[in-house]
Amino acid sequence: MNGNGPRPSLVKRELWLTRRAHYIAVFDRALLLLRERSELPVSERMLVRELHFTTVTARRALDPNGLYERPMFETQNLPDPDSEELEPFEDKRPDIQWIHDDEGAADDRHREKSFAIECKRLGGKTQSGWDLNLQYVTGGVRRFRSPLSRYGNHMSGGMMIGFVQDMELPDVLGAVNTHLANESVAHLRLEGDFAANGVSKLGHSFERTFPQSPFHLIHRWLDIRAVPRKAAPSPKPKRARSRRRQ
Repeated sequence: MNGNGPRPSLVKRELWLTRRAHYIAVFDRALLLLRERSELPVSERMLVRELHFTTVTARRALDPNGLYERPMFETQNLPDPDSEELEPFEDKRPDIQWIHDDEGAADDRHREKSFAIECKRLGGKTQSGWDLNLQYVTGGVRRFRSPLSRYGNHMSGGMMIGFVQDMELPDVLGAVNTHLANESVAHLRLEGDFAANGVSKLGHSFERTFPQSPFHLIHRWLDIRAVPRKAAPSPKPKRARSRRRQ
């Protein structure tokens, strides 16, 4: 089964576009709520954790009746409906997935679809030499293109969220586009102007070897350069192991 089936009706396509617009609106609001914090953690994992909380607030404001359910954080890719075997990429975990039922699917194997969101930091190199802008491409964008990870499998689009911690915004874009060119991926296009202290909107499309292609990747960059950084918590002391009863 290839899951293609007949082309969805115009009504069903409009329903999906409405759903996607809701997802984007929730994360746009959640990011702005995050920007209002008096301080923010440095690490990617902790930033995503805080985004989880502001997403709850944004979702309750924009969808108080829960019509669109909720995004899932750190969950595995959906199983591939076109394979009879367990595929390695099914173990991959996008930072966020918003899963819905596709009413236009040919059968129930292809009904569940996942709008995948991956989050990365942006800016200069860290003290350890970690190139944030390079990792945004090789550890982020690449996961939507690589058959080994297949983020957004059987979907026409997904999202990347970038937390800009330093560097000027045009310089970040220049660096990211250089790394995208090295991956033979189309440059990011800025939609409107850069939003200093806010959310900048960018996007691009590219081909991939698995469904669907071409794929449109939406980008949202939150400028947190001026937000004080929260000190890392002290490591908790390790608890001594108790002896097992004989």
